[in-house]
Amino acid sequence: MKTSSSTQYEWVNYAKGIGIILVVYGHVARGVFNAGITEDEKLFRLVDAVIYSFHMPLFFFISGLFFLNSLNKRGVKGLVSSKLGTIVYPYILWSLIQGGLAYSLQNITNYKTTISDVLSLLWLPQDQFWFLYALFVVFIFYALAYSLLRNVIALFVLSLLLYIFKADLSIGWSVANAAINFGIYFCAGMLFSHFKANEFKVSYGWLLASLLVFVISQFCFHNQFYTGDLAKLMMAFVGVGMVILLSKLLDQHFHLLGLLGRCSLEIYLVHVIFGSGFRIFMQYCFNIENSVFHLVLGTLIGVFISLLFAEAVKRMQFNFLFSMPKHSVHQNKT
Repeated sequence: MKTSSSTQYEWVNYAKGIGIILVVYGHVARGVFNAGITEDEKLFRLVDAVIYSFHMPLFFFISGLFFLNSLNKRGVKGLVSSKLGTIVYPYILWSLIQGGLAYSLQNITNYKTTISDVLSLLWLPQDQFWFLYALFVVFIFYALAYSLLRNVIALFVLSLLLYIFKADLSIGWSVANAAINFGIYFCAGMLFSHFKANEFKVSYGWLLASLLVFVISQFCFHNQFYTGDLAKLMMAFVGVGMVILLSKLLDQHFHLLGLLGRCSLEIYLVHVIFGSGFRIFMQYCFNIENSVFHLVLGTLIGVFISLLFAEAVKRMQFNFLFSMPKHSVHQNKT
């Protein structure tokens, strides 16, 4: 049964659905490019830069939307404990699974994977799994910081300062750098929730306006009219805002997109295996090296085979593949 809060934020699943499609496409496209299949390198780099300018900030923003409610409900200890089961556990499990496959198939993959690469997951995440590690660090940092400051605006100012001066911090750990780089979007999600911005009424006019601003900002940035971290920050927020408007307008109309959003974590965990596996199979078994073929079918397989896999796991009650079993038992008792 849905609460009024969950109903108000149903559009979030649509936003996550849009985001996960972009994630899968981005990874498929990079795999195709690194395999030497891409015919138009300039177009690839442009599309890649546009997608990566906002699709991961979107996921951090969404994670921040429900942070305050969760923190107030569970407390710091309870929040961190829950994330051990829903972030850390699948991070470790699927890093080992995907890393093991990459090591076994290293003779036909784009990169050589060593045993040390696989086992370094505790301090150096591989491939797409950086997001889960960085997100866990972000949860811990903001849980502690908010407990001390108790002020979302002050926390956003702190996040902005960390973002602006990140180059001067000279942190040698890539995960911490990612947490600083994307933490501001997480905090923006907190602000969005705190000020009840979700109640803002949307229209197609607002969506078209956001699309226009998005195109102009991307054009100016890629033509070097303005550059730098603040320009990237603005582009990311414009992109996130555009997806929010689109998602709120699509809400309740495209249920498949909502389903993709609800299964976005599961798809994120396994899509590289299916998407890259398809490219490797078609390239080495059938010598197919058409970029459009690989981009379209690789994305479809990366999204929908991953979705079918996630649904099969749920039906077979193999929930341990995506969340810590003890955590699931605890959740059912509460």
